[in-house]
Amino acid sequence: MSGAGLSRSFAAVAHNNPDHPPTWTGFFGFLAVFFGCAIALIGMYAAFSTWRRLAPSRRRAQLLPLTLLATFFLTVGLAVTAFGVWLF
Repeated sequence: MSGAGLSRSFAAVAHNNPDHPPTWTGFFGFLAVFFGCAIALIGMYAAFSTWRRLAPSRRRAQLLPLTLLATFFLTVGLAVTAFGVWLF
């Protein structure tokens, strides 16, 4: 492939789709997807790391509250992510 053809192929990859131009809505949709995933992952990590640091005798008693905490963060994070996908 010649040098000119190579640069044209890079240019075709580097540019956005002209039928889907970048807008503020797409930008905020991407931010919502990013923060929704972050909320879900941080909530799951917080619940799991808290459960692991508990004494073995307290793990069974704290299983329900930690499960509810993880479920709440996962639900909120997925809702924010779904809104971002809808915007994007």
